[in-house]
Amino acid sequence: MSDNYLQNGLTQEEVKARIAEGKVNRTDDETSKSVKDIFLTNIFNLFNFINCLLAVIVFITGHYRNMLFIFVVIFNTAMGIIQELKAKRKLDRLRLLNEPHADVIRSQKGMIISGDDIVLDDLMVLSIGRQILADAIILEGSIEVNESLLTGEADNITKKIGDNLFAGSFVTSGHCLAKVNHVGADNYIHKIIKNAKKEKRQPSRLRDALNFIIKCITFIIFPLGLIIFLKQYYISGIPLNDALLQTTASTLGMIPEGLVLLTTIALTVGAVNLAKNSTLIQELYSLETLARVNVLCLDKTGTITSGKMKVIDLVEYQPFDHNVLANILTATGDQNATAQALRSYFKVEKPLSIDKTFPFSSQRKYSGGLYNSDLYQIGAYNYLDIRHDPMIEQDIDDKSRQGYRILTIARNDQPVALVIIEDELRTNAKETIAYFKKQGVDLKVISGDDPKTVANICQKAGVDHSDRYVDCQKIADEELKELILTHTVFGRVSPDQKMLMIETLKQSGHTTGMVGDGVNDVMALKSADFSISMFSASDSAKNIANVVLLDDDFAHMPAIVNEGRRVINNIQRTATLFLTKTVLSIFLTVITIFILKEYPYAPVQLTMLSSLCIGLPAFVLSLEPKYEVVEGNFLANVLAKAIPSALAIIGAIMLAELLVILGLLPYEKLSTVITLISGAVMIYNIYSIARPLTITRGMLIVIAVSGIAVSFLFFKDLFYFLDLDLTELLITFTLMALEIVFVKWLMKLNLSVYFAGRIDKYY
Repeated sequence: MSDNYLQNGLTQEEVKARIAEGKVNRTDDETSKSVKDIFLTNIFNLFNFINCLLAVIVFITGHYRNMLFIFVVIFNTAMGIIQELKAKRKLDRLRLLNEPHADVIRSQKGMIISGDDIVLDDLMVLSIGRQILADAIILEGSIEVNESLLTGEADNITKKIGDNLFAGSFVTSGHCLAKVNHVGADNYIHKIIKNAKKEKRQPSRLRDALNFIIKCITFIIFPLGLIIFLKQYYISGIPLNDALLQTTASTLGMIPEGLVLLTTIALTVGAVNLAKNSTLIQELYSLETLARVNVLCLDKTGTITSGKMKVIDLVEYQPFDHNVLANILTATGDQNATAQALRSYFKVEKPLSIDKTFPFSSQRKYSGGLYNSDLYQIGAYNYLDIRHDPMIEQDIDDKSRQGYRILTIARNDQPVALVIIEDELRTNAKETIAYFKKQGVDLKVISGDDPKTVANICQKAGVDHSDRYVDCQKIADEELKELILTHTVFGRVSPDQKMLMIETLKQSGHTTGMVGDGVNDVMALKSADFSISMFSASDSAKNIANVVLLDDDFAHMPAIVNEGRRVINNIQRTATLFLTKTVLSIFLTVITIFILKEYPYAPVQLTMLSSLCIGLPAFVLSLEPKYEVVEGNFLANVLAKAIPSALAIIGAIMLAELLVILGLLPYEKLSTVITLISGAVMIYNIYSIARPLTITRGMLIVIAVSGIAVSFLFFKDLFYFLDLDLTELLITFTLMALEIVFVKWLMKLNLSVYFAGRIDKYY
């Protein structure tokens, strides 16, 4: 390639020609749902299909009032579409801010463009921290890259002129110019994974539980619906239209029609709320993992401290040429905060031609260069290949204990000076640390700095046990696995050790969060259950992270954790309402097949109960604050409350049937009594999951009670209600009281532990 190309890059005409030919770095991969997909997934889904089929059956019977449920389906679908579209607009704007960018040279000018706008033959400028966004070949310079996202191997690989670079890898050291030789779907990474940004799908117990529920209902609903129809029409001798209506009621009750919708809305609203807090959630279901995090690992720089480095002193032991060092610092091209602070202090007075440079690497923890046979190194004292001096070591120890970051300057094998760097404590660091302590989240401060420096900063920030620090440079892997479980502050940590620590915590049963911003954090971010990055972080760290703090403010973490907990806690408690009806309908259908003559509900009665006692309360409660730690198995916790309520209603139905047999209750009034009792148990369900009561929660109960009462008193014909005399009302209220007592007793049995041990293996 000519020198002219290295200086000029592509012309604008050449760029336009390549875009016209489709030689641009874009694929069909979507970072979020398209508008078309939002409409399709909300309209054309299994539950909507079943509901429409049931509506057709009811229409055929001519009992049109039983088709009211279709208006609930239409409302739910419209709400889902509206909420997702609003969230998409908000989140897409934030993703645009956070999307990876590339430095390229075009028409003799350096410019920053979106990764999607790279074209074939573009000249990319690559430096430490940059993610490589398209396959390329090096034309000038050399770099070290990490290709772990492609190969799974964490080792840094040196790339020189003529070597190939692959999209999805990231630069850990050095500086180079590279020519793009593949774009879009032609990139190597697209041949092995579908998503170039993230290799793993966020694990989610919530998503797995919902999929498990849908799968079970899909297998159950059609066979049970067919069997109950055949039983009632052929065995019980019920007229065709009545058999169809009762089959519709049975099937309709099994569908938790609003559960998936409400889950999507709750997650989406959570993501939008965080967006208002300058926080970008890159995957909705990661909110669940965040809610369960009980160990948070973080670097002090940029989290506890501001990350703004400033050289405050230089301790010289031997004279050295400041201008040579300044030229070396400039030639390395390092752009991290430390390098920028050093260049601000050591300014180039006279440009020099440096023979060779060694850019900073998180593995070796130093940078340097060669000039006129003199080797200059600058970095952590213990990592430099130099003669050790007890006096200098004592000075380093003293300054480190004061919380300063200390770098050593060496010429050849002699330490010649210490650079004293200050990294200020964030003004809100103490409050943030105090929040995590109060919430029972264990903190692990993991840093590449001197452990004494880290410990001092942590002590100022209020981190517990910060005096018990570990120097990881002197620790074997097996010992480190034990120390990460008992200690809090770790210094001189290598990237491999960070990943080992995360893996050890996960193997010990902890749900881990990792906050990081540099290339040395990428492997740990990738290994953690939940990862957080700053907006100013390296491209590689941001693309791995589940959450990006767009204003680099770690003080948002309490709000982020609270939002995650709010969303999952509310989904869990509202799912109880939906699954109570589902479990009840499944049990009752089976009982009707084997014992009862007829299914006791009409479709319109279930629609009334679902709207007043499930749909409205679930929607309101899903948006309320609820910040307790999320514990246990999602589905087990839900079933532990849903099954007792369903069994109580089943018990009431069986007692009512017994009273009919004994002649104490007219058969034609059975449906009225059972519907009222079911409403009472469902209202108690609202009360049990909404405690302690607030004005809003109390209003939900008042609305449900009033709605059922108004339906019974003024809309008898619409809901198939019959008048009850004083004796029948007394029977109804007595059964209500008995079943609520039964529910309370069943809930005290702590069934969630029982269910958790038996359903984990199924999803």
